[in-house]
Amino acid sequence: MKILLASLSSEIAMRLPHSPNSAYSLGLAYLHAVLERDGHEVRTLFLDNFSHRIAAERTMRMIGVWEPDIVGFQIFSMNRVSTYKVLNTMKTKYPDMRVVLGGVHTSIMYQQLLDQYPHAIVVIGEGELTFGELVKAFESGTSYDHILGLAFWRDGKVVCTKERPLIDDLDALPFPKHEVLFDEEPKRVVAHMIASRGCPFKCSFCCLAAISQRKWRARDISKVVEELKMLKKQYPRLRYVQFHDDTFTLDEERVIRFCKMLMKEKLSLKLICSARVKPASKRMFYWMKKAGFVKIMFGLETGSEVLLKSIHKNIKKKDVIGLFEKLRGFDFDVTTFLMCGFPGESDATISETIGLVRETQKIHYNYIAGIGKLSVYPSTEVYEIMKAAGCIDDDFWLTEKPVPFFTVEHSLPKLVEIEERMMNELSVNRILTLKGFRRQFPYMWREITTYLLTHPNHLIHISGRKFKMMILWLMRH
Repeated sequence: MKILLASLSSEIAMRLPHSPNSAYSLGLAYLHAVLERDGHEVRTLFLDNFSHRIAAERTMRMIGVWEPDIVGFQIFSMNRVSTYKVLNTMKTKYPDMRVVLGGVHTSIMYQQLLDQYPHAIVVIGEGELTFGELVKAFESGTSYDHILGLAFWRDGKVVCTKERPLIDDLDALPFPKHEVLFDEEPKRVVAHMIASRGCPFKCSFCCLAAISQRKWRARDISKVVEELKMLKKQYPRLRYVQFHDDTFTLDEERVIRFCKMLMKEKLSLKLICSARVKPASKRMFYWMKKAGFVKIMFGLETGSEVLLKSIHKNIKKKDVIGLFEKLRGFDFDVTTFLMCGFPGESDATISETIGLVRETQKIHYNYIAGIGKLSVYPSTEVYEIMKAAGCIDDDFWLTEKPVPFFTVEHSLPKLVEIEERMMNELSVNRILTLKGFRRQFPYMWREITTYLLTHPNHLIHISGRKFKMMILWLMRH
């Protein structure tokens, strides 16, 4: 069968400038590979960073020219609006075309989506096995009532089949179809991968538990290395690989074994990953550095002891300081993710966060690219608080409004004010502004100067006048 897979345009605030090295949908890449392995002709459109208009035009053009048997859409809360528009057009123009919906938002809000698009079939949870079985049913003309993990409209109501268990053996899946994204971007030098799926924690703002069920499953590290070797052989221009695991460093010994195995291959790749504050050890960082890891991004969110507990991060301030002590001496590029506007946020908790991050920056400077205002997604604890306060209801997700911020306690202007304060206090990007210079440089001039000199990509954005201001300040002190 001919199957088109698509992930459409994200809302403007979430959309990144188009780059040949942008992250791509590994979910669609895995699904593409599974369906292709089963003998189907598959095409994938990954259009998250394009405008609604361009995404819609490219999708409808592909449907019109190629005439697929099935169109599958990956829906997240932030790309739902552009997807709805294409679905509405398809409903009018191609009423008999089979439509399958999947993704995190779909898995949570399937009843609402099927009420709007009763002709569609929904895949709930991980989609590789479910979608594959559904296509076989389409091919043979048999019933799909027995297929696990489906929802569909029948006899005036939404019917759900039994829940599909998570895929325990991730290595039974073929490698994701990286070629789809590499071949259309000849200048791409960054690949994206996962070495595990899931996260055992349940932060108050995270909706991924709806898919992963708080279960962590790891791939065989030899298979991960094999995939890296395949990518490097297929694309000699490859320079960087970013791992998108929710918890890449959850098993330290596994990380170390992976690093030792990778070193033997001498692929000369620079690796990037996200990680939790703990577990962490100097030994793990030692082997990660030797294996080629150059950047680690840590989810901190807040520096307030009270808020860390209330959002269920399962870490304390002492763990954060301990992490940066372990990082001392390693020249990793470290980024810390921060958010503002949690329930209970106050001037005191913001000051606490600023104080903790500054303390870590004195140990090992960590780059703050931005401060995220707390976004609210369905099936999260903060969403239920918003609903209880009467600030939102499920009908919101049928509107064209962007993903909302948590505004039960602070207005949007106040959140912007908090965000500005934190950026001026903590982000080296603001060293180029008068407020940022005054709030950071006098207190951390050594750390900032060292960071800028070792990261010249930031230096090129400093105007001559502002650079002279920094030099004059240094001469006076």
